Amino acid sequence: MKLRGTITEQAYRKELQASRIRLLDDISMRRYLNIIRDTFPTMKTAYILYWTLEQGEDIITFLVDTHTVMNIELDRYDDKIAPILEVYPIENLIKGHSKTNQIKIAVALDLAKNELKF
Repeated sequence: MKLRGTITEQAYRKELQASRIRLLDDISMRRYLNIIRDTFPTMKTAYILYWTLEQGEDIITFLVDTHTVMNIELDRYDDKIAPILEVYPIENLIKGHSKTNQIKIAVALDLAKNELKF
């Protein structure tokens, strides 16, 4: 998908950049960051694509670098319960999503690609 700088893209860019900063700097995100780093020791960047709040757990979908998607489900109250992980290629995420979600994914990929250039 070709990005055109629309207002929607700009809003997603801002949201995704904030999600990256939160993941790397917010102490409440440390468990997620540690899981990602344990799974992908050479990880350079990650962005939160989706965050689903369930009754007792959070399910967060991350773009890791430019090629991998990782779903992490963590119990919100008991850190001794093992996380549920799902890892798959980015191509699997793109299929079947709405145009709006495809834009968000394209913006996240663009951010990750630009970040990995340096």
